Amino acid sequence: CGKSSVQKIRIVGGQPSDLGAWPWLAVLGYRSNRNPTTQWLCGGALVTSRHIVTAAHCTRHPSLSLFKVRLGELDLDNNVNDGANPIDVNIERTIVHPSYNPQKYTDDIAVLKLQNEVPFSRNIQPICLPTTSELREMSLTKKFPFVAGWGSVQFKGPSLTALQEVQVPVVENEECRRAYKAKGADIISRQLCAGFALGGKDACQGDSGGPLMLPHAGSYYLIGVVSYGFRCAEAGFPGIYSRVTSYLSWIEQNLK
Repeated sequence: CGKSSVQKIRIVGGQPSDLGAWPWLAVLGYRSNRNPTTQWLCGGALVTSRHIVTAAHCTRHPSLSLFKVRLGELDLDNNVNDGANPIDVNIERTIVHPSYNPQKYTDDIAVLKLQNEVPFSRNIQPICLPTTSELREMSLTKKFPFVAGWGSVQFKGPSLTALQEVQVPVVENEECRRAYKAKGADIISRQLCAGFALGGKDACQGDSGGPLMLPHAGSYYLIGVVSYGFRCAEAGFPGIYSRVTSYLSWIEQNLK
């Protein structure tokens, strides 16, 4: 797991992704009774050949139902010749964390079970879960994980058709708590913050539900799930993620 076919050097600001850079990245498809056209409104990460980890808020939409995921995609515009051969897979079961609080966005994590197993290829691979004691106990502060996506924030739809990526610094929860206090939001230990104090290009690139990805010892690990705070990188407001190490036992119970 966690192997990318594209070597990364430090990214400053956002940039378009290369095919195969993030082979576990999923984009979530929704439809309504009135309009059968698929709308791509959230991200997720493939963790086994049949399971995606995403945000709980991505599974609940007032007028659309989540029904499928797309893997191996680069540009959502079908007219762009990007070399990708994406596959769409229907969702068999949606498992939302039992403590999810839609008002506070806490425990904002869900597992999607796919109808069938996905064949792995250069452009479709699972990301690793941070299950080792080293990764569970590692301090993430000052680490620079990656976030990638199409900019589908809070069901606004993609801001770009081409996949974008960026590196963001992890911020201490205490610092994050101070930033969000004025907004009346509390940051709990099961959340993780990442972004630049000055705002800028950091998080328009992420998708709601998409992965925060840490390179470690040659593989990428899923350390966060995009939850909220992404008003395109407002200064002083880092993005808020569900902290995956807090949910490992729950995730693993639901990968059966």
